[in-house]
Amino acid sequence: MTNKKIEYQLTAPDAFFEEINKRLPSKLEGNAFILDKSFGKGKLQYLKVQEGLWAQQLEYSLFEELELYRIPKATNDLFLIDFYLSNTKIVRSSEGKTFTQSFENVNIVLSSSTTASKAIVPKKQPIKMFSILLSRDWLIDNVIDDYEDLKELFLADSPIYLSEDLDYKLKDILKRIDFNQNNRLTSVSNIIQIIDYLFLRFDRRKLAINQTNIHPNDFNSLMLVREMLDTNPEKEILLKDLSNQAGMSLSKFKRLFKQVLGTTPYRYHLKNKMEKAMETIQLGTHSISEIGFLMGYANLSQFSKAFKNHFGLLPSEVGNK
Repeated sequence: MTNKKIEYQLTAPDAFFEEINKRLPSKLEGNAFILDKSFGKGKLQYLKVQEGLWAQQLEYSLFEELELYRIPKATNDLFLIDFYLSNTKIVRSSEGKTFTQSFENVNIVLSSSTTASKAIVPKKQPIKMFSILLSRDWLIDNVIDDYEDLKELFLADSPIYLSEDLDYKLKDILKRIDFNQNNRLTSVSNIIQIIDYLFLRFDRRKLAINQTNIHPNDFNSLMLVREMLDTNPEKEILLKDLSNQAGMSLSKFKRLFKQVLGTTPYRYHLKNKMEKAMETIQLGTHSISEIGFLMGYANLSQFSKAFKNHFGLLPSEVGNK
């Protein structure tokens, strides 16, 4: 069977759903795009929050591979933020970069409508995503005046492609979002919280137009280092070992790591360590002392201090928060 290929431009969800409904076996029901059983299972649905602001919830599995080609526009009239919530890997190419996106790798991506991209969605694997779409006008009216350092970037028409990771706070908010279960007020509140928190993170990175470009080989090397850090939060890290793994000098590695990921390797690793500790505490499978030991701390007081510095509460207070 020949793979499905779709070319599209970034548009409002209602127009996008209408367009892909013409090209894929499917049907539209209100704000939902439902796959025909001959092609896959699941659906895509959207919520219009305000004029120029939408959110989309996607959960589906395809019976054949799908190739999506985004054709760039002349201006950045729209910005898409994708949250990858499943472990299925989607191979994406954009602006000279090729990498995989999944919950365990690149799991938040912001792109603009002048950005060209290609994504390959695999068959017979579950895909779960949440997306937020913002117009330039909405950003101007509601966001950008509070972030002077981001104005040049978001008001220009250069392609934008930024990656971030899902930290504990964003994971917690995303867990609460379900258009089928929540009322509108709850959904809107969660969406606004996500936008506010994410732009705070972008602002901390002091991004500029010339900082969004990086050689594809260097980008892929950083993503491999990041994947290693994400999957081994309990291990001790040495910057020299990480720079060697990336094939870079130590100074170049530290500079590019902060440029791409918005923080230092040490702080990134510490964040992973603390969030893994939080998840383990909530599971209730280990004592706090055992968790501290698993995370590489010699004693409980060191672990408790690091945990409180990160979350603002002691490990013993998690269940009572």
